[in-house]
Amino acid sequence: MKILITGGSGLVGKDISLKLLKRGDEVVWLSRKEDLNSQIKRYKWDIKEGYINKKAFDGVDAVIHLAGKSVGEGRWTDAAKKEILNSRVLSTRLLNKYIGKLENPPKVMVCASAVGIYGDTQNESFTESSKYGHDFLADVVKKWEDEQNKSTVARLVKLRIGVVLTQKGGALPKILAPIKMCVGSAIGSGNQWMSWISLNDLSNMFIHALDNEVEGVFNAVVSKPITNAEMTKQLAESINKPLFMPNVPEFILKVMLGESAALVLNSSKVISEKEFGYQFHENTIKEVVSKNI
Repeated sequence: MKILITGGSGLVGKDISLKLLKRGDEVVWLSRKEDLNSQIKRYKWDIKEGYINKKAFDGVDAVIHLAGKSVGEGRWTDAAKKEILNSRVLSTRLLNKYIGKLENPPKVMVCASAVGIYGDTQNESFTESSKYGHDFLADVVKKWEDEQNKSTVARLVKLRIGVVLTQKGGALPKILAPIKMCVGSAIGSGNQWMSWISLNDLSNMFIHALDNEVEGVFNAVVSKPITNAEMTKQLAESINKPLFMPNVPEFILKVMLGESAALVLNSSKVISEKEFGYQFHENTIKEVVSKNI
């Protein structure tokens, strides 16, 4: 199978690419800088200019669409909000435009989405059929999925992703760092819920979606969400470190991070109700840490 990936140089994209290459698939990326001599060929695309090198689609059987500016990089200024939205909506629109003109289009497109679409869930459990939220992230994800739904591919899959945990990068090393120095603590009340998935399982879910006749939207999270306090406790136990510091007050995070503090202060209690047919390998925080994945 030949797979075209957007956002391939990111944490998730790299892991998916390595897994696909290991099993013998051909992988190509869309990238801001073209490089046709590397192991994974990179074809140029420019979202602002509305350009994709058409050769990127030659012989492509499937597309994995991950591109989008990280929501966890600094404060959500007006400029940052605009980029967070446009990097998702405009990239999807451009991809759809080019795919729609192909004589032999890919048969399937698997798109990243996010559980942020549900907003602050508080203590209520949300599934794929639950109502949407009304905050900034929920609005971004709704517009993102609206654009994805315009795809002309025969089979469209959308994975609403929770917090991705891996020791290779992202949130987990940042959470573990103060715990390792014995200054770790829960955030705010500690009662806010977090819906998560290991990087290993997330990559496998994308590949599962390529290989199996699933379609529509699925929540890419483990079956049991965890509170911030319990997660902090389990992480500390996993590396044999004590927890004795008081919780980080909400107001400090709001002063430091502004509106983006919602990422760690809001609840995300999301479960998957739809049948996807994938068996998770890491179901607990301790498994992610112990496997060093």
